[in-house]
Amino acid sequence: MITTKYLLGVLIYLATCVQPAINTGLIFNTNTNANVINASSNADNAYDAPDQVVWHAPSKTWFVSNLGGGISLDKDSFGWITQTDQKGNIIHPFWIGKEEGMHAPSGMTITDDYLYVCDREGVHEIDIAKREIIKFYPLEGGEFINDIVRSSNGDLYISDFFGNKIYKIPAATGKAEVWLETEKLQAPDGLYMEKDKLIVASWGVLSKPGTFETSKLGDLLSVDLKTKKITTLIKEVGNLEGITRAGKYYYITDWAAGKLLKVNIKKGKVIDFISGLSHPTDPDFAAELNVLAFPQHGTNQVLFIQLGK
Repeated sequence: MITTKYLLGVLIYLATCVQPAINTGLIFNTNTNANVINASSNADNAYDAPDQVVWHAPSKTWFVSNLGGGISLDKDSFGWITQTDQKGNIIHPFWIGKEEGMHAPSGMTITDDYLYVCDREGVHEIDIAKREIIKFYPLEGGEFINDIVRSSNGDLYISDFFGNKIYKIPAATGKAEVWLETEKLQAPDGLYMEKDKLIVASWGVLSKPGTFETSKLGDLLSVDLKTKKITTLIKEVGNLEGITRAGKYYYITDWAAGKLLKVNIKKGKVIDFISGLSHPTDPDFAAELNVLAFPQHGTNQVLFIQLGK
């Protein structure tokens, strides 16, 4: 059901948008009281297959990774990071990456001082204040480096989609290692750190190696950081892309189905929070704003959603 509040928000946006061609995919369905407060459009060509958005509380800005060259995983030195204000208005269309030769930056995680960015061959560590890449962590044998999270002790965990692997970069050594490799990961895509558990949003069992076709939809998994035991939280949820958490709910994007899912783990319940999207990617949640944001590959946009109380 589309609420009156939602329709009003969309109509206001459509009436004021200066680039109506960008609106493809904006009309979608929601059965919630979420409200679209902005749909950051492609001014200055800032977005090209935007893949992940993360919130940086100290600067009150969002950072958005762009694969560049369309939905491309090529090592072409044509990717970058965009910076927006808290409302999604673009501040720096090419904040970093173009001159530095980023290939196809995807998943990101952030601290007050540093931004960690997945790329085709490893992970960039960026000093936010200096706007400078200060270190690169190569991931040998990586097939499709995808998402990244950071544990409370500073260790980094990175998903390898085609490799069915999770890499770890220990804070103590800074040297990458294959932490977990098993087909049970089912093409691991989005990651979320939950205290002593790594939550994995899986794409699914690949029917053809090196493709995105699946014979089984992806599960939502939990991996114990100490024992590496894998627990299935919910089976066959979808072709899962990115994951974040707001309150007691996980919000997970299903790239192929064009949905943002709202998941209650304790009840084992999954609802279509928003449908009719165009290849939604990795979300993040700004608690102080009560805003959830996520990009769309299909429209070169970032949507900013004010969650209901």
